[in-house]
Amino acid sequence: MKITSLICLLLVLIPSLANAQRPIRPLLPLRAYTLQDYAPVDFREALALPATMEAASYAGVATTLEGNLIVLSRSAPPFLEFDPQGQFVRGFGADDLLRRAHGMAIDASGNMWVTDVADHVVMKLDKDANVLMTIGTKGEAGEWNQAAGAQLFNEPNDVALDSQGNIYVAQGHGGNMPKVLKFSPAGEFIMQWGSRGYGAGQFVAAHAIEIDADDVLYVADRENMRIQRFDTSGNLLREWKFDAMVCAIFLHDDGFMYITTGFDGEFARVDMDGNVLGAIGSPGTGNGQFGEAHALTMDAAGNAYIPDVINRRVQKFAKVQVGN
Repeated sequence: MKITSLICLLLVLIPSLANAQRPIRPLLPLRAYTLQDYAPVDFREALALPATMEAASYAGVATTLEGNLIVLSRSAPPFLEFDPQGQFVRGFGADDLLRRAHGMAIDASGNMWVTDVADHVVMKLDKDANVLMTIGTKGEAGEWNQAAGAQLFNEPNDVALDSQGNIYVAQGHGGNMPKVLKFSPAGEFIMQWGSRGYGAGQFVAAHAIEIDADDVLYVADRENMRIQRFDTSGNLLREWKFDAMVCAIFLHDDGFMYITTGFDGEFARVDMDGNVLGAIGSPGTGNGQFGEAHALTMDAAGNAYIPDVINRRVQKFAKVQVGN
């Protein structure tokens, strides 16, 4: 095979990784029934932005202990807060806090954890976005090598905490050095695992991470179209393969896992054996559609909120009653 033909084939099979561009392939729907108990809410009505505030590229989302919604923005201010009815509460955080916001989580104490794929850091913030801890070396990317004193991430995507407060970071947004790194509650390096590839325990982009009540880790291996499960020592427990990207994961207390499929444009319910039970959404710019379904959270009522970094909005899917 000629080199040019090989390159073209690779471009078809693998999306351009540098900026997470839309895959150069047909977009893929999950093989699933339509999710009947969710309905899209008009994105212009779901969250009430102030008239003076323009829509932005929204990368992350999480709910506070009080039930409010926090949206992580790539514009100033970096955080937007809404009450459960979608009314705007406040915008907050220093304008220069993040260079390219990516992932966020809120811990059991109400602290916010955010990742920055341009400045290569993970930060712990209080409820008002004051910095409590920074892991990584701001503005520098590379290999984390504790023995050499190199404390470097390479595009940290997402962060999650286990029951003991240990910190897990999924990294490798552009496909460079995708892996999971583990730190103590004080931010001290413990271990790391993973590498770039297609085999068991490898990643193309470790895009999202969740941890369940039993401290099992779920890592969205986006371009490999799978979720890999690990114990807290990095041992691979199981692999779930899908028909489309897995961009975001949310473990709900209803006993199911919910995912988004990024550029493939769906929100789906998955059982704990990895079977897709239903999906809703599609690629596009209309209501209930996505440029990229980038992240996911769900509120106490079961409503889903999905930030779309391409269409510059947060799409809400409301939980609805299904008739008999």
